[in-house]
Amino acid sequence: MDLISQFIENYKKKIPFYEAAGRLAASQLETALQSAGIRAMVTSRAKNPDRLRSKVTRRNSQRETPYKNMREIYDDIADLCGIRVSLYFPGDRDKTGDLIRDQFEIQSIRHFPDLSKPPSYNRRFSGYWATHYRSLLKEDTLTHAQKRYISARLEIQVASLLMHAWSEVEHDLVYKPLQGRLSEEELAIIDELNGLVLTGEIALERLQSAGDKRILNKKASFDSQYDLASYLYNYLSSNFRKEDVELRMGDIELLYRLISRLGMNSVKAIEPVMKSVKFEKDRRNISQQIIDQIITGNAMHYQTYQDLRTVNHTCDESAAAAIQQFLENWVPLEDLLNHITYRNSPKQRGAFHINSLKRMNLLSQDCIGAIISLRKLRNVLIHDIEIPETEVILKRAREAQELLQKLETQFTEGGTEKSENAAAHAAGNTAR
Repeated sequence: MDLISQFIENYKKKIPFYEAAGRLAASQLETALQSAGIRAMVTSRAKNPDRLRSKVTRRNSQRETPYKNMREIYDDIADLCGIRVSLYFPGDRDKTGDLIRDQFEIQSIRHFPDLSKPPSYNRRFSGYWATHYRSLLKEDTLTHAQKRYISARLEIQVASLLMHAWSEVEHDLVYKPLQGRLSEEELAIIDELNGLVLTGEIALERLQSAGDKRILNKKASFDSQYDLASYLYNYLSSNFRKEDVELRMGDIELLYRLISRLGMNSVKAIEPVMKSVKFEKDRRNISQQIIDQIITGNAMHYQTYQDLRTVNHTCDESAAAAIQQFLENWVPLEDLLNHITYRNSPKQRGAFHINSLKRMNLLSQDCIGAIISLRKLRNVLIHDIEIPETEVILKRAREAQELLQKLETQFTEGGTEKSENAAAHAAGNTAR
């Protein structure tokens, strides 16, 4: 048996492995796209053995040195496991690329049309428009049982739904004709269809842009996470440079459910929140930073968010109780710090900023350090970034309680009207 035949027989035994890896990657990607408010269809497939044989044979004939072993063939073929992302709106291609870079380990990126190669036939239109990402699953997104798939190389193909449909037709008819080479008339029709697809993509981009302008009507409410996502992308693109803000959007669906529950589901309601968010480059994504601004210092908002967040979330009972105890002490502390910041810097509303507290010179360095440490724990707990040991959470809950008592004493016994008002405001929010 020659080397290529050996490779194909070996690959046939591994098809279930590649199919499972593809389903896992497609499921992760589909969930991430939906959460980020990007409309798309996601499918996966393992390479067909007959098509793979043709591809390997063709590659082998084009090489200066023929394949020497199966490892060389495996290293040369990147699409044994393929994921196809079919976008409803071509304008979402860059957003999808950002999400894929965040979700997967990227090995290389290839953009089409590939102008370095002449077309296979004399066509007037530009052909296939897409981006292909050769990638691997990230280890920290996998369960112990799924880690076996970390070695599976994936090719994620991102294009519009229209373009994928045209590409499938062209690929099967032009490159793999079952009944001989196509006539000039048939090739012209395929080229004409490509022109119609490109025209359709332009129309879809205009439709998406018109929808974005409609959403900017401040009286309108968001009908879905997709509307909210469009607004957020446009707001961030218009008000920040790309290098200043990481467009890791996160779970926009959860943000949408939160603002709907709190009666903030409109541009008019969410815009003041957006203006007050600092959009820091830390472990939190865009949705999490907006959520933080909405719930800061408000026990009712925290509870609403926790209720929504834990619908499909399980947590050890002892850990859940410890987290609850920490938040019961953190929320009034956070509210007090928000009010202290606002009273001394009226232009800053919402969540306190640590640099503002430092500039005020009202708190000791030890106190500032404790606040930074406690807020880091709050961020990882509230957004499930990681869950420390239960005893650690309980210890930090006691620290938050002691710090709150210390600051309440400092800002009520200091004798200033600002301090008394700050404590009263904190007590009022705690009661709520």
